[in-house]
Amino acid sequence: MELKGKVAIVTGASRGMGLEIALELARHGMRLALVARGLRQAQPADIPHSLAQAAARVQEAGAQALAIPANVADAAQVEAMVQAVLERYGQIDVLVNSAFWGPPASIEDTTPEFWDQTLNTTLKGPFLCARAVAPVFKRQGSGRIVNIGSLAGKVGEDNRTAYCAAKWGLEGLSAALTEELSRYNIHVHLVSPAATDTPWWREVGANMTPQVVERMIPPQVIAQAVAWVLQQPDQVHIPDVPVYNFRNPFEGKKSPFET
Repeated sequence: MELKGKVAIVTGASRGMGLEIALELARHGMRLALVARGLRQAQPADIPHSLAQAAARVQEAGAQALAIPANVADAAQVEAMVQAVLERYGQIDVLVNSAFWGPPASIEDTTPEFWDQTLNTTLKGPFLCARAVAPVFKRQGSGRIVNIGSLAGKVGEDNRTAYCAAKWGLEGLSAALTEELSRYNIHVHLVSPAATDTPWWREVGANMTPQVVERMIPPQVIAQAVAWVLQQPDQVHIPDVPVYNFRNPFEGKKSPFET
């Protein structure tokens, strides 16, 4: 697909991997809708500071950027977000589901509320966003959905029960959507990174030694993988792009969160 002039929605776009994906797509001439809840709950007409900064960076890269504060786990907000994108750009060509939530926790510390928040953002959010754009893609006769998976969606990880469940679920969601939507010329892809250098690790208390950081995947690599997948012709289907660390950043440890 030729990316220039196309419209992409990127969730989780205020920082980290989502922001890097938005910036990479901007460099390819796409028009962007940046979706994030921000660092605090947004009021209807309020754009969180981090999301506004992200939009400014995309614009500096030469692309149009529409910033939309929204909770991807809220069906009404997702539907309103999609309508706002259509009103601004008149089309939607790509959805990138990058938003997630999933701090580490033991099974005893994984409360029902913690479980719900993890799955709501990391699995229900992609479902609701895909559900909202599917009718648009069907009317247009084409569309691309890229779900940002994880190595945690392919193997079990210590103290990440809820997050692994959500990412394994995202694998199943992607496979099911492919079966259902391919007849409408809608491609569904996974890009599945292992440990990637984003602010999240520091926020949840991982021991980020210089060696750990050196071994992590730069987030720009994941963004480039997303752009590469989207640029493939319609007759080529790429269901999953696993991107792994050449050397384990946390070698010798049972968990990344050991001190």
